[in-house]
Amino acid sequence: MRSEIVALGNDQTVSKSNIMKKYRVVTHEANYIPPDFGSLLPVGEFDTAEEAIKCLEQVIDKQLLASVNEGKTPKEAYDQFSLYGEIPIIQGEPRVYVQPYEYAKRRVTIIESNIMITKWLFKYSDSKKSK
Repeated sequence: MRSEIVALGNDQTVSKSNIMKKYRVVTHEANYIPPDFGSLLPVGEFDTAEEAIKCLEQVIDKQLLASVNEGKTPKEAYDQFSLYGEIPIIQGEPRVYVQPYEYAKRRVTIIESNIMITKWLFKYSDSKKSK
């Protein structure tokens, strides 16, 4: 695989693969406030803010859905995330700020709605079978 070379000026070049990404997503445990920089866990590096935001959202979604799949209610899943979860943050310039707790609250509402719809569909399907 050929790596692209980027000219830096003054006859200097660098491999494009060695250029740092613009944004980095890391997590810290919710019970470390403020986050201890030694406790930050890298998740990924991205060229755009949109990619970093998508990663942050996926980290939160994965934790909430794992809790729900373990039998917790959506509210319990949020409580577990906010008290003990791995909270993602975006580092980079220009700064991008997404409030992970607010995003998690919105997602819990959606998960709860989906659960209610699914239960209703199963109940409706069962009532059709018994007729």
